Amino acid sequence: MSEVASLSPPDASAASPMLEGSEAICLFVFAQSDNVRKRPSEAVDERLILRRVGSIAALIGAVPISDYCGAAGERNLADAAWIAPRVRRHAELVECTMRLSPVFPIPFGTLYKSFDSLAAFMRAHEESIGGFLQRVADKEEWELRACARFDSPEILDRLACDAWPEWRALTKGVRYMRACRDRDALLDVGRAAAAARVREFVAELRPLAASVRQHDPGRRLDPGAGEPIARYAFLVERSNADEVRARVKEIAVGASRQNIGITLSGPWPPFSFRPDLSAPNQAMDGVS
Repeated sequence: MSEVASLSPPDASAASPMLEGSEAICLFVFAQSDNVRKRPSEAVDERLILRRVGSIAALIGAVPISDYCGAAGERNLADAAWIAPRVRRHAELVECTMRLSPVFPIPFGTLYKSFDSLAAFMRAHEESIGGFLQRVADKEEWELRACARFDSPEILDRLACDAWPEWRALTKGVRYMRACRDRDALLDVGRAAAAARVREFVAELRPLAASVRQHDPGRRLDPGAGEPIARYAFLVERSNADEVRARVKEIAVGASRQNIGITLSGPWPPFSFRPDLSAPNQAMDGVS
């Protein structure tokens, strides 16, 4: 790896570097042209190029088309050993650019057939991309995940006490039999209660964030972490990040007493807050 002059951002009207016939353009990230006029101090791949159109710049590289398309591409994209280092490198490039400028991160594997098609896309969306970059200046994304545990008789019994007023008057034997019979209903009650509690936590954090987005909870990543209940993305001013971390730490302590696990990760590029650029007739001409 070496730092090279090819990262000096050419104008869109300048002569395009030549692509081999078997190559495509891989797009990593959009950034503000004025902020990435100078090369990053970090070492970068010598085939990376900054392509400018007006107020925005694209960090791109040439890749073999066969790596991503056709039968070989399908095998590669299904092979964790092949895809993992490339996804990691993609993320590193986005994070490197984020140190210089607000960024519009691009999903891994977004390809263009030519420099002209990329430039046309950038011209069509310059206003949307540029406006987004201004809105996320000095901000970063943080992700809050919540998991809940329902895997013990004691927890199920407590849920039943909260859900059914007559529960406390039942004998232990009847409680056990009914808990076995109505376990799915109890779990639904528990999930709903946990999700409502997490929404309260999010409401507490909302004043510290410029924007909040709710995502699908996703699948269970750690068997010991409990059942995924909720996942939220927060767009946070960098100056507020320490306060967000401290507040989530406090919230997590109280949530654990209710068998809810709260974790916060970040900072990340603002993936969750990008505008949708895939309007009809304006979609990227590659895969993503």
